[in-house]
Amino acid sequence: MQLYLVGALIFALLVAVFAVQNTLMVTISFLLWEFNISLVLVILGAASLGALCVFLVGMFKNFGYWRKQRELEGKNKLQGEKIKELEDKLNQEAMVEVEKKTNNENKTEEEAVQATNTV
Repeated sequence: MQLYLVGALIFALLVAVFAVQNTLMVTISFLLWEFNISLVLVILGAASLGALCVFLVGMFKNFGYWRKQRELEGKNKLQGEKIKELEDKLNQEAMVEVEKKTNNENKTEEEAVQATNTV
């Protein structure tokens, strides 16, 4: 990111130097209008419009990434909740299983005690 910023600053400096060296007055024609304007302003205006276009395209791309990130975070949250529900269900089933084993062991112990008492 820092390298990109340094490159952009160097490019901006080169454009500024180029613009300052070209100070002639030029005539710009657009549709029905004609303008007499300094070449410096034309160069800087064109560079600014180009930078604005790149910025807008980048923001559009970032908006798409941001939207996809939000969508994935929502799915992640739903999956986390589902995992939590399944873990709770599994823990409950495990507790029921343990209770059954404990009851079975208690019954066999009681039967063994009753068998020894009847003998």
